[in-house]
Amino acid sequence: MTLSGGIDEIRFRNEENGYTIAVLDCEGEPVVCVGTFPPVSEGEYVSLEGDFTVHSKFGKQFKVNAVHSSQPDTLDGIVRYLGSGLIRGIGPKTALAIVERFGTNTFNVITENPSLLARVKGISKSKAVEIAAEYSKIENMRKVMVFLQGHGIPLGTSLKIFKRYGNDTVSVLSDNPYRLVEDVDGIGFITADKIATKLGVLPNSEYRLRAGILYTLREAAEKSGNTYLPQEELCAAAARLLDAEPDIVENVLENLLISRAVKTVETQEHGKGVMLLSAYRAEHGAAHRFIALANAADRTERDCSEDIAEFELCENITLHPVQREAVELAAGGSVTVITGGPGTGKTTIVKCILAVLDRRGIKTALMAPTGRAAKRMSESCGREASTIHRALMLGRDGDGAEEPLAAGAVIVDEFSMVDVYLFHTLLKRLPDGVKLILVGDADQLPSVGAGNVLKDIIASKVVPVVRLERIYRQSGESLIVENAHRVNGGEMPLLDVRDGDFFFCAAKSADEIAEVTVGLAAERIPKFLGVEPYKVQVLCPLKSGASGSVSLNKKLQERLRKENGKFIDSEEYRYIEGDKVMHVANNYNLEWRKLTGGIAESGEGVFNGDLGVITEIRTGSGEIDVRFEDGRFVTYSPEVRSQLVPAYAITVHKSQGSEFDAAIIPVYGGNPMIMTRNLLYTAITRAKRAAVIVGDKYTVKRMVENDYIALRYSMLERFLEAADASETLLFGKRVAKEKTTNA
Repeated sequence: MTLSGGIDEIRFRNEENGYTIAVLDCEGEPVVCVGTFPPVSEGEYVSLEGDFTVHSKFGKQFKVNAVHSSQPDTLDGIVRYLGSGLIRGIGPKTALAIVERFGTNTFNVITENPSLLARVKGISKSKAVEIAAEYSKIENMRKVMVFLQGHGIPLGTSLKIFKRYGNDTVSVLSDNPYRLVEDVDGIGFITADKIATKLGVLPNSEYRLRAGILYTLREAAEKSGNTYLPQEELCAAAARLLDAEPDIVENVLENLLISRAVKTVETQEHGKGVMLLSAYRAEHGAAHRFIALANAADRTERDCSEDIAEFELCENITLHPVQREAVELAAGGSVTVITGGPGTGKTTIVKCILAVLDRRGIKTALMAPTGRAAKRMSESCGREASTIHRALMLGRDGDGAEEPLAAGAVIVDEFSMVDVYLFHTLLKRLPDGVKLILVGDADQLPSVGAGNVLKDIIASKVVPVVRLERIYRQSGESLIVENAHRVNGGEMPLLDVRDGDFFFCAAKSADEIAEVTVGLAAERIPKFLGVEPYKVQVLCPLKSGASGSVSLNKKLQERLRKENGKFIDSEEYRYIEGDKVMHVANNYNLEWRKLTGGIAESGEGVFNGDLGVITEIRTGSGEIDVRFEDGRFVTYSPEVRSQLVPAYAITVHKSQGSEFDAAIIPVYGGNPMIMTRNLLYTAITRAKRAAVIVGDKYTVKRMVENDYIALRYSMLERFLEAADASETLLFGKRVAKEKTTNA
């Protein structure tokens, strides 16, 4: 249905996405209207398309789907419109003075003869020009919005497009609407293709075919972690997407190769592969720099036995011979990989390596991919650790300082989470001669980003690898550790042990699993451990479904919400004071503040995966204050609020690199490509004091038996081998190059 009238009041507006709450004067009756609006002002006459809905708290509202605006035609409406603040340089008093002088001819004066505005008291000639320019911008935007909406483009998408191209929007889209895929965040090929169809672009357009091929490669990287696709597979997938003949796609691919937008590589298993140029530069560049670092370290032999003995004495422990060998390799070599599951002594080895390097006067930098992993590393090593991004001072585009990192050794924990782009960036900043120690669990889920870095390095056999298999924590001390290794080895976890830190709660249906999970997370486990509920983390295999993270977040939010706590609704989420939330984007410019020991600190940068709690909501301004686990306070304005999501329940993938007091894992029958052994293993290893599986034993058994690991196409192993062979040909074979030690 359609409502028309003047905007009487704007109660809230998010300038970033256009979300607005406005009161419309509809024939004398006020109507609350909510939805995405273009820039509008009080006094403006609009026609709204949508439907009435009933909000649980605010009652009857008109939910807006489309907005059509026009200039006000009454004197009062013109005054309110000009004085609303929409046009910079005009306030309420100036607006009244202008309308008193020019009446209903005001808009014609502003557009056609703005110099006349200088006749109004308080307006100079230069200010008159500024007012005309501001008004022109607004009118141009309105014309563009009319053009976009006239072609069926949703208002929210239209706002994003206009913010990118401004007054050039019409000419840009008329020429090549597929530029949207590259230029506008949140617009993928499917959306651009719909827009192009509305604009009359033909299905066999070269622009369309090129964009479809590049989109297929990017989707393969972002969703499946592939750095290349076999050419036949790429052409077949792009042909399905484009509904085009494969030979036409192959011809366009040749043009992309000629223009160097993509690159081909020869693979051992799949013939010719196609890579995005950015992926090729990252993997190829990382391989050559990695081998160069492996060859550049100081090879002066130095006995570590006294340093290790001193560490053992201080820590009152005795290292296993293989642990000792790992320390010697790392402290005396160039690049070393240490991999193993929970309880296998990785932390002890890292602490010993630190002690040895300290005694030698070598400055060591500790890093991890996420803030939570860095915090855990700091706590276990008693030394400050940083995220890789922060250590390298990376900016929004992945760029940072270019000078070599001031460190003689670098230890990177949770390395299985590192994608090839971050790996390449790190390697470029490491100085020649640095000792690089990579620590991670190769059996966990791979990185969310592109590449298969840790596994490719191990498979290439170009640097020493220590694989830790012996469990140093006794099984009686930690059933979590024992069951994690049982699952990783293809054995059923022990589910019927009553005492300990690992529990199983039987539930059949997805709804029952959800109900049990909520009860455990909100009450039973916090009481059992004596902790606040936010210390308990629900880890879901899936986002969707009754027992998925989206649904469980809503249920836990309602169960744990403070009485009378203030809240704000967005288009996607409800934010409530006291909510546990996660930041889900790398925002290098977001300011934070912190008070440590009475000393105030401030800085910039909040990163993907940071967890916190909402401490205050200011409904008037739409701002949200969040306290993160490391003590940083951040204020989220409406423009960046979408980077926060509820985090009572998160996916297992989002939990990588984290450790929680308790992890509750709801398992329900799902896609066997997702419900896998290494997903269950990864979830269990996130728990520190208690792990609980909720579901039925048959589902657990299926997951344990399902050793499916999604194939990732990556070239790093091949590039490493080629770079190593080239270096060996030039400089000779390195000592212990292919040494792999199992413990």
